[in-house]
Amino acid sequence: MTQTRVRLWTVNEYHRMFETSIITEDERVELIDGQVIPMSAKNPLHAATTLVCI
Repeated sequence: MTQTRVRLWTVNEYHRMFETSIITEDERVELIDGQVIPMSAKNPLHAATTLVCI
């Protein structure tokens, strides 16, 4: 049986992916326990109450 090893990412590597455009600012992803996970879509109430940090 073949085993697949999961590659976990560090916070620095995650930020570097944005700096090098591997992940774009438009992509809704987050780093959870070393894995880059797509974020769920915001419902209208969530979108209306979320602040944008600059």
